[in-house]
This record gives sequence, C-alpha cells and structure tokens, in this order.
Amino acid sequence: MSVSERSIWLDGRLVPWEQVTVHVLGQSLQRGSLIFDVIPVYATPDGVRVFGLREHVERFLASAELNEMELAPGLDELLGAIADTLHANPGCEVVKLSAYWPGVSLELLPADASPSVAIAAFSQSGLGGNRGAGPRAPARLMLAEPIKMPPEHLSPQLKIAASYTASATAKLRAVRSGFDDILLLDGHGEVTESSTQSFFLVERGVIYTAPLRSVLAGITRSCLLELIAAEGIACKEDRIPLERLESADEAFLCGSTIGVWGVAGIDEREFRAPGPITDTLSQRFARVVAGQDPEFSPRWMQALS
Repeated sequence: MSVSERSIWLDGRLVPWEQVTVHVLGQSLQRGSLIFDVIPVYATPDGVRVFGLREHVERFLASAELNEMELAPGLDELLGAIADTLHANPGCEVVKLSAYWPGVSLELLPADASPSVAIAAFSQSGLGGNRGAGPRAPARLMLAEPIKMPPEHLSPQLKIAASYTASATAKLRAVRSGFDDILLLDGHGEVTESSTQSFFLVERGVIYTAPLRSVLAGITRSCLLELIAAEGIACKEDRIPLERLESADEAFLCGSTIGVWGVAGIDEREFRAPGPITDTLSQRFARVVAGQDPEFSPRWMQALS
C-alpha cells in the first residue's frame, strides 16, 4: 500500500491518511507537547507479530500521566485499536502512537478539554526510513553539545516531542559533519544515550549502560538486557565516565527501528565494529524478532488480539 492509501485510527475511528491534520496554531504543534511511542511490526512464520506491544503501550500511557494528559482510551482499548489499525493497513513495519492537543491556543496551556489519540501504521520505506541493523556500515557518533536535559527538569521517561528538539539539532550538525548520530552527555560529563537509541559499551568482556535515572527505559534496551543475561555476559547499569570510552573495546546502539547497531567510532576514538559481543547480541536479537528464538520470541513477539 502507498501512504496515501493508508488510514489512521483517530479518536475511535479509522480516517484516510491525508485527512488527519492539525492546525498550524494547534497547541501541541506550537508548544511541543505531543507524546508518542514507536512500535516495530514483523512478519514471522507465525504471522504478524508486534515487538513488545504491551510494554510500548504501557510506556505510552506512562508518558501521558507524566504529561498530565488524561487519555480517553485505556490499555485494552489501545491494544484493540492497534490491532484494528494493522488489519486496515497490511504490510506495515511500524506503528506510531501519538497523543496531542489539536485545538488552537495562544496560551501556554491547551484549550482542549481532552487530547486526541492517533495510531498510524506504515512501512518505514514509505516515509524514507530504513529498518534493520541500521545503515550498512557501523555507526560513527559525535559527542553532542549541549548536554542532555537534566532529569530534574524533564523526566527521561517522558517521550514528549519537546525533549527531542535539542537532540535533533545536534544530530543535524553531526550528519553535516559526516557522522551518523550523536552521543549525549549529562551535566556531570557522563555518557547517557544517543538521539533516539540506547547506548552500550564493552570493556574487558563487561557491558556497561547508563542507569534509568538518566536515560529512557527503552523497550529494545529491556529485551537486550534479558538477552545479555541469557548469553552469560556480565552487564552493569552504572554511570559511564567519559574516559571509559578510551578503554572500551566495543560499543553499540539499540532501538525499535534499528535493532542492534555496532559503533565504529566516537569522535576520533575508533572501535572494532562489530566486535564479538556486539555480533552475538545482534544475531540473537535478529532471531528473536524473526520468531526463531524459542526462549525469547514468545515473550517479545506478541500477537494481535
């Protein structure tokens, strides 16, 4: 299906793609108050499966609560709406949930009594994206400026449009400088995450990743932590001083739309990419989402209702 043939679930009904619009003066557009979540969809030998479906929807609802949004649909209704949207839009690779105040408002606060909820389902190629283990070559990252928003100012567990503005600007600078993405530091100069992906490094056979007090609780991150434990690899969720990049042997990113993506370099620091641990996890994750891992596919690849 082309994008123009698709439909979007909007506040309880399926609407043609091109009819789902927001006024240029809509509060969420003007203030960045839209919340969202992105969920990957796969065709497996057992049919269409959605990666971490319930976990993604629960996180979406948690973002709504953090954003003081009272959504009309709850967990079960959203799960059913996602199923309806996917059935109406065959061949999808991604589901995107959004909640926003569409009404025009010149004030800081929305004029709407309640937010709208939209569910779109599409293929990444239809929007110029690329799913899989990232680009063909391992990633090259640039240390970003400014620092990541402090958690005291904005919870890292809130997936809200405004929190990605600084990352988008920093990534644009990085891409223009020949890099693929960025690596964000916190106010203490410690490593956190990339623009939209979780970050891991490997030092002497031990994996390190930043703790949840400073990074988003990524759904793919959660899956990888389970795979790491199953593979018997030591892993620590701990602060990552910047100097640890100098002694690291490998580094990789993970995210819903990229899977596991090895890192070849950060600024001038070079890494073996993909290293043996990155390669092991990349292959294991690929089996999980293909429905070929008897231990983890049933848990993470969830069927539609």
